[in-house]
Amino acid sequence: MGLRLRQMRRQRKLSLDVLAGKAGLTKSYLSKLEREINVPSIASTLKIAKAFGVQVGQLFGETTDQNGVCVVRKDERKPVTRPGTKNGYYYESIVYKRHSKCMEAFIVRSPRNFKDNIFYEHAGEEMIFVLKGKVEVMVADKCMVLGPGDSIYFDAHLLHRSRSIGPVQAETLVVVGGV
Repeated sequence: MGLRLRQMRRQRKLSLDVLAGKAGLTKSYLSKLEREINVPSIASTLKIAKAFGVQVGQLFGETTDQNGVCVVRKDERKPVTRPGTKNGYYYESIVYKRHSKCMEAFIVRSPRNFKDNIFYEHAGEEMIFVLKGKVEVMVADKCMVLGPGDSIYFDAHLLHRSRSIGPVQAETLVVVGGV
């Protein structure tokens, strides 16, 4: 995503300072994203897309669907992060080809351990559906364990995070909307 981010910023003739101000992020953080030293969280990706006035998928070079239907095959998913990233989360965008949409969907593998006291928050609403394994989800002051087939839906401005627990690496479907 780093190269695409730099390309979009330069096309719009924005400095890192200006983009940082619009996105509510630091110049240093954006620079690290562009150089692919860091990878963005979903919350940061949403902020960057909003600052550019685009859908998240456009940050990944999405193409416009022609007839209102968009199919993304399993082997066509776009990684948003790489395994072993600093924050421990691995995201794959699964609806990046759709140009105009009201929600973003990701396959997420949460880290096994929480990183310090890091929580996430962003605009809109979020839904997490567990595909495999178990996850511990913390939203505000509540902690819940979810297994395959379980889901949670919450206002994404509430501080939240998740981690994989148990012997199987958890995999979830995360849908963010109303951004």
